[in-house]
Amino acid sequence: MLVSIVIILHEHINEQASVQKLPMNQRAPKDREKLFAALVSFANCGDKVQDLNSFGRSHPTFFPTGFYEQSRQLAVAGKKGNFFNWYKRQLRTVWEVRDPDGTRLEVLLGIREMGFYGFEGGDFQAEMGEYQAIQADLIELWHTHGQEGVNLAANKLFGAQITADWHGGKLRYATQIDFQKALYLLMTESWRARLCRICRRYMIAAKPASLYCSIECSAEGRQKRDLGYWRTAGKIRRMERKASKEQEAEGENL
Repeated sequence: MLVSIVIILHEHINEQASVQKLPMNQRAPKDREKLFAALVSFANCGDKVQDLNSFGRSHPTFFPTGFYEQSRQLAVAGKKGNFFNWYKRQLRTVWEVRDPDGTRLEVLLGIREMGFYGFEGGDFQAEMGEYQAIQADLIELWHTHGQEGVNLAANKLFGAQITADWHGGKLRYATQIDFQKALYLLMTESWRARLCRICRRYMIAAKPASLYCSIECSAEGRQKRDLGYWRTAGKIRRMERKASKEQEAEGENL
């Protein structure tokens, strides 16, 4: 089912047009949370082939089948990189707010074709070099095993559609890839993308005050806060007691 993203153009008092994103209330809460859970699991996934296999079994439709299979072939062959880990690294960079020009976000959402054109001089150029090296490894691997007709399109998450509605004043984004649906939902509430204060795992905050990914991390955070408070407050109290005793001793000596 396609995800539709509606953007409405409206006029301010100064008659300058701006863009307002509407909440995606068309998607049921359970579907939304399921997508978020898969996105968090992907962001926190390890880099080993068993991590890839485990994620694929738990979330078989999160990425296209060919995406999983090609990444698995590269990982099993002991290649340095694979598409699964490459996309995961880009997601983490976006999550950590280290994608100032939005290049990685556009690539991940599938609205920007990947290639060296347009990336010259930016920090993403090195990432593109690694992506092309992964593609070259895949082609070499397939040729070594006598396979022909390598389908490189399977590892590209490009092809999301953006259409314009002149009469309705709307832009619509549509994708059939669950990963991109989840990422867009998070983008509309980007304040929720955080790192746990304790374990540094990627998390989606339930509310603005959320700082921890689990009850265990919350308890540890509270313990550290209390310990820090007592270290500071205790030091002050010890100094006050010492000063008080010194004053009492001086009074006795008079």
